[in-house]
Amino acid sequence: MTAADSRHFDIAALFDAEEYLYFMAPTLAEEDTPAQCAFIEQALGLAPGSRVLDLGCGHGRHSLELARRGHAPVGIDLVPGFISHAQADAAREGLPCEFMLGDIRAFQAPAAFDAAICLFDAFGFHDDEDHARILAQTWAALRPGGRLLLDVRNREHMLRSPPVQVVERDNGDLMIDRFQFDLASGRMLDRRTCLRGPQRRDTEFSVRLYAFTELRALLAAQGFALQQVYGGFDGTPLSAARPRALLVAARPASPFDTAQ
Repeated sequence: MTAADSRHFDIAALFDAEEYLYFMAPTLAEEDTPAQCAFIEQALGLAPGSRVLDLGCGHGRHSLELARRGHAPVGIDLVPGFISHAQADAAREGLPCEFMLGDIRAFQAPAAFDAAICLFDAFGFHDDEDHARILAQTWAALRPGGRLLLDVRNREHMLRSPPVQVVERDNGDLMIDRFQFDLASGRMLDRRTCLRGPQRRDTEFSVRLYAFTELRALLAAQGFALQQVYGGFDGTPLSAARPRALLVAARPASPFDTAQ
């Protein structure tokens, strides 16, 4: 993959849901989804029964937990296997979640949501114009005063990370990621190889790594007022030592409020 085509790949084909959940199972088991959702509730100031838009919801783990906490999430994702998985879990538990197959670049809704979340690299796969469109449509979908939690990879941390990362299952199956940062596009190119027994699958994709100042400007350009920035779901401050950047921004409650 070159810098010229680093933004053009099939996201739905990239994420084989069964393969992803297989290799990520140890990580997902260790992640404290309830604690993350407690942070989401606090950071977004969610009142009981809040309508929450989950952009790039994946297999729905955060929407499902928010529903268990009494909220009304709507999740959207481009990968059919993820949506099927999320819908099955919601039906099995009888949770008031709505999951829909769709592209977050094309999603439009009236100003009916109390909050929106976009977590774990769902924001980054597209180009700058598409990312601006996603933010503009999210702003339109939020009621005045509604908040967005945007979670992305921390560029300063990623540029210091090892160029090769390996996930190994107990039986020796491997997922190998080889990273290369393209300075011209600001994107981290990833050549991924998944080895499961005799099977091998190779994919190439990239993620736009934004500096914090770029994200702040991008949010302001779409009318958001930045309220808080964190370095993780534990509420720590943003720093180059932290792998993620979490930004809380609001749609102003009145025309007299200004974007920061």
